[in-house]
Amino acid sequence: MCLAFFLVGGEETILAKPQRQQVPQQHWVYAYQIEPPQPDTRFAKVKTLLQRAHLTARRAARMWAGRVVLQTSVSHILIVTDSPSRQRAINRALEAQLKRQGVRFSVSEPVSLPIASR
Repeated sequence: MCLAFFLVGGEETILAKPQRQQVPQQHWVYAYQIEPPQPDTRFAKVKTLLQRAHLTARRAARMWAGRVVLQTSVSHILIVTDSPSRQRAINRALEAQLKRQGVRFSVSEPVSLPIASR
């Protein structure tokens, strides 16, 4: 921290350099929608890919998380990340795995998550 010294009314005053406010990081969410819904056992390899992608992002100080959500009418893979890009290696690997399994899927456009104020 840089300090500045000033004489104010004959007394020395120390002023700290103003701290920069950190801008909250933007987060994005998108989903893979899988129809018809699949049993949880079909997602073992997908879950492994999601775990590896999360660890890779953590090591790089990035935000990325993916979860499989099973419902009665559809299955979803929800992704929350610090970038709206879907052109990453994890997306290619995930889509390739779903295709190998013969699963029909669609991908939503990334949507910005509201930033929570403190």
